[in-house]
Amino acid sequence: MDYKKQILMKNRIRKLKKGILLTVVLLVSCIGVSQSIDKTIGFEYPKPYEYVQKDNNILVKAYLQVANEEDYKQVVFENGRTSKIEHKEGKAWVWLPVIGQPEMIDFKGASRKLDQKQLFTPLVTSDWGYFNEGTFHIISSSHQDIAWMDTPEYCMHERVNDIIAPALDIMKTDKDYYFGMEQALNLKEFVQEFPERKNEVIERYKEGRFTWGATYNQPYDGMQTGEQLIREMYFGKLWIKDNFDGVEEESAYNTDVPGRTLQFSQILAKSGVKNLFTSRMREGFYDWKSPDGSSILTYTPGNYGWAAMFYKIFDEDAIEALHKIQNRVKMWGDYYKEHNLPPHFAIVLSNDAAGPVDYGKVVKEWNDIVAKTGAKIPALRHSTVSSFLSEINKPGVKFENLEGDRPNIWAYIHGPGHHKAITASRKAGRLLPSAEIFGTVDALLNKSFDEYPAERLSKAFEESIYPDHGWGGKNGHITDSIFKDKLEFAADEAVALLNKSLGSISERINTKKSNGVVVYNDLSWSRSGLASVKIKNAASYYVTDENGIVVPSQASTSDKDEIQLYAAKIPSIGYKTYYLRKGKRQAKINKTVTPNALMNEYYTMHLGKGGITYLFDNKLKTEVMNTTRFSGGDILSMGYNGNGAGEFTQMTKPNMDNYEKMSNHGDSWELVADGAVYTEYENKAKFKHTSVVQRIRVFHQEKKIDFFVDLLDWDGTHNREFRFALPLNMEDSKIKYEVPLAIAEVGKTEMKQAPGGWAWGGTYDQKPVNIHPREVMNFIVAETPDFAVTMATDVALADWIDPTREAVDYTVLQGVLLASHKSCHGEGNWYHQTGDHHFKFSMASHKADEKTSFQFGTGFNHPLRTVLKQKGNKQAELPEAMSFFNVSEDMVRISTIKKSEKDDKVIIRLVEMEGKDKQPSIGLPKSLTGLVKTNLIEEEESQMKASGNDFKVNIGHNAIETYKLIFSEK
Repeated sequence: MDYKKQILMKNRIRKLKKGILLTVVLLVSCIGVSQSIDKTIGFEYPKPYEYVQKDNNILVKAYLQVANEEDYKQVVFENGRTSKIEHKEGKAWVWLPVIGQPEMIDFKGASRKLDQKQLFTPLVTSDWGYFNEGTFHIISSSHQDIAWMDTPEYCMHERVNDIIAPALDIMKTDKDYYFGMEQALNLKEFVQEFPERKNEVIERYKEGRFTWGATYNQPYDGMQTGEQLIREMYFGKLWIKDNFDGVEEESAYNTDVPGRTLQFSQILAKSGVKNLFTSRMREGFYDWKSPDGSSILTYTPGNYGWAAMFYKIFDEDAIEALHKIQNRVKMWGDYYKEHNLPPHFAIVLSNDAAGPVDYGKVVKEWNDIVAKTGAKIPALRHSTVSSFLSEINKPGVKFENLEGDRPNIWAYIHGPGHHKAITASRKAGRLLPSAEIFGTVDALLNKSFDEYPAERLSKAFEESIYPDHGWGGKNGHITDSIFKDKLEFAADEAVALLNKSLGSISERINTKKSNGVVVYNDLSWSRSGLASVKIKNAASYYVTDENGIVVPSQASTSDKDEIQLYAAKIPSIGYKTYYLRKGKRQAKINKTVTPNALMNEYYTMHLGKGGITYLFDNKLKTEVMNTTRFSGGDILSMGYNGNGAGEFTQMTKPNMDNYEKMSNHGDSWELVADGAVYTEYENKAKFKHTSVVQRIRVFHQEKKIDFFVDLLDWDGTHNREFRFALPLNMEDSKIKYEVPLAIAEVGKTEMKQAPGGWAWGGTYDQKPVNIHPREVMNFIVAETPDFAVTMATDVALADWIDPTREAVDYTVLQGVLLASHKSCHGEGNWYHQTGDHHFKFSMASHKADEKTSFQFGTGFNHPLRTVLKQKGNKQAELPEAMSFFNVSEDMVRISTIKKSEKDDKVIIRLVEMEGKDKQPSIGLPKSLTGLVKTNLIEEEESQMKASGNDFKVNIGHNAIETYKLIFSEK
């Protein structure tokens, strides 16, 4: 290398070293700086906040989180304003702005090396986004089960004296205070206890400051029958209007239950209710549609109790409230903007049996801060659900669209958990409308409603819907007993009132001979089925129709004084007369019967361990059952560790602990009855905790098999479950089942998205399509293109998926019989249900057809009723057979016929069950002079043209429509 090149290289190396040294120095310097500001200086705001107003802002006192309070002297803000740091009590105190934008601040230290710059964010930023000029609504209410926290009596005393009365007292002194109770029952209890305060309630109601829910209470709405669910509005909204100076309650609540039945939106909308407040669902605003297109504005805060229990937004002062709420609502700006919602936001403060809290001081302090600072911060006010949603529901808003039902994941708590009580509930729900119908017929025949049992019917209906969602709980054995007593009273009243009307009507029927048997049909289509009548020494009689033709009949094997007959084609909401004759004549039946097999016109059946081991449909030429795992009618006993309302995100599944099934026991079938109407077999087994009696009854006049299951001396062992099973020879079947006033279909009629919302166990992230078992009314059906099987049931919960280990792929229809689990209340009771329990199911195989399923399933739980007229009555004016009311469309059901709530006119309610628009004609017993369309609670909407002994209406798919009939006086 030459000399010049060496010199040049040395210079480059020297420069490079100098650069490296400079870089190292800078890095060390930077590291030193970084270390000096590596930890931000925090602020601690002692509470309650100490604050002052200064220069259109609020300054709050805080101290620096530093090791040595003497290190810092003042804080300099970005705009040049300074705040001196005071040293006392071992802390460095400073006054900081409450409201403002994030900005850089300088901490001036005792020496320059302690100076530090960092970002400061005020407790409340001045940017409230979408809600800058909006309003925040404090919605104070008290969530109320009838009991749960203790007995019904204790809880009623508490809510009347410690919640409602104090809330009214607060309103006397604070004119800006609002409060709400969730159900009309609470209002009824209060005015019964304090009748002298009724006018005060009316005054607060009209001011909009004290509101009450539009329903009677908050039940499992899938548990009630259609008319029971409608009566929630009669004893809620209508009762409030009639008794509180015409007040219109606009909002309904069903806050706690994670389930919504398919037609509830329509019931609310057609009763004049505008809003539904619910919970346990993703926070937001929904347009919740029923299948007919009716909808209700539905609001949910996510979970009704969390703002009060966890956020505690208003438990301190306005500054803390501003701080907490701002963090809460930041996420909602985009949602409100997307849906074009007005900038009104609700903070729901509700909890179980919570009393009123007046946040007036915080409200005043908040609004004073807004006024004094001029900051664009939302106003704060007390409010109610109705007043809040009236601000939300404005033209141009785009609510989330929501269709379908939400199967109830708490369904075990009422059906299997309270078998006898819910059996009484469903019996009352079915028979009370029948008692209304025939009570109305009797009044029309008498040309007077003077004897119509309006008060008794009203009382029975009210008792039938009294139990809400609060089964069990503290001292739950008392609550559950009270619920059961009320339901059994309602069921007994229904039977008594129905029998009284049928007896009165029967006196008007022209029976040409003695021992006339009048068979009544309470459903709105002609039907056939088993009827029974009591007469001494029944085996010595046979039955004929009005023309003397012998009718299939047989004496009961369980009661020597009862004869059973097959009554054919009984007219819609009407009757047909048969006669008992002395002798042994009998209709000839083509059948082959052995002690463990049978063949008739409809079925070929083999019996074995656990039930039916082979069933062939002779009409459809198909094998109905797959009995590789279970027999037809098998009884399963499994473990079950659920606890009802403690199943917060998913329904608890049964387990295989001590698994038993009837088909693992012996085969001891006995032929116990054989006649022209049916043949019946019996089998018995001893399970570990109960004796099981199984009976199978095969009918010879119709394609129908009944199953009877008796669990005898059940010992109440905890955490057990029993199921009835029908294993079907079908895979990938379509499953449909009846819900109140509709037919639902798995995979089609549920809401499509997971509900969201919060619970103790997490988020409700299970899609409704995956929920099973489900609440059912009268039946569940499995369909394929080849055939269908309808299982009629008298239990409240049904399934279609094998619940056992290594579950089969084919459809297994099931009824959940009994479950001995515990209330989820920490001091709650066990639902042990010791003693004897009796269950009944029925099945029919047929071509897939909703009409067949619906009429078969409904008829199963509406047995034909009879009146024996021992003496003939040739002078009576009614013929031997008659329909009082009928509908030309089979799938348009008459839900009830009753005396009007307002006058002596007649109310008729129709329900379209098939999902198709129809124009039915309704046949009547008398000539019309007027027809009025009403809403669901009988408030008149429009006059319609009608005359003569029928009228025709347009009824939309899945619609529930109500009409007032004005009959001629002749």
